[in-house]
Amino acid sequence: MRCRHVVEYSNCEHEQLAQPDCLPINNLLATPQRPTRLLVVDDDLDTCANLADILTDIGYEVQSATDATMALSTLDQQAFDVVLLDLKLPGMDGLQLYRELKRRSASTVAILITGFADAETRQRAEQLGVWRILPKPVDVSALLPLISEAAKQPLLLIVDDDSDFCASLYDVLRERSFRVGIAGSAQEAAQQMRLQEFPIVLVDWRLPDADGLKLLEEIHGQHPRVRTMLLTGYQHELVERLEKKLLHDVDVLLYKPLEMDGFLGTLQRWVNC
Repeated sequence: MRCRHVVEYSNCEHEQLAQPDCLPINNLLATPQRPTRLLVVDDDLDTCANLADILTDIGYEVQSATDATMALSTLDQQAFDVVLLDLKLPGMDGLQLYRELKRRSASTVAILITGFADAETRQRAEQLGVWRILPKPVDVSALLPLISEAAKQPLLLIVDDDSDFCASLYDVLRERSFRVGIAGSAQEAAQQMRLQEFPIVLVDWRLPDADGLKLLEEIHGQHPRVRTMLLTGYQHELVERLEKKLLHDVDVLLYKPLEMDGFLGTLQRWVNC
């Protein structure tokens, strides 16, 4: 049986309440135990078909879309690890599509494929968070290592209704090669967990539609191996729960403002286990 622990990090103190265990979860933190899911978006049917054939033969699970509407509809049905985006699409270009895709599925890594990668396009792509840009026609020998690298990036879900906090933390974690999902409520978190397996979940205690502890209890009941972090700006209100050992579904307790070194250090230890 897994022995739970709580490690507490705050800006004013760093107290280790119990010695953390180091489970062999390196594989769990990376790509879930299913084929890597790819979404290919290109208005050229031959390009879609050729890429789908090549990637499927390798073992990837591939869906194709020829425009933004089809891509977003497909995305609503299942989560994708990586999306290959053509820049020139009818109605909505690849970067406009990625903006909406990122809002719905922030953990999906984007690779932009284009024959029009001028300085302005690269700047827009970088600002939006596109991970890599490849020239078109795509060199498959260059594409395959990128897909493999992206799919191995650890997954983490942030559940917090503070959009500015989520955006800032998302940028910090993406710089460290985490794939990061974002949910603004318990309902959104449940929807994302149904579509994607997140081995690490960071939950704010006070959500607009639920108690964060209750959400973590539900998540841990359905996914016992998930690593959990509880975040709160109300340190003193959690003291009684902590003393009564009511945080049995929490691995790490974090206080706002977030003590970044302790937080990132914990993530790195989990990834390296």
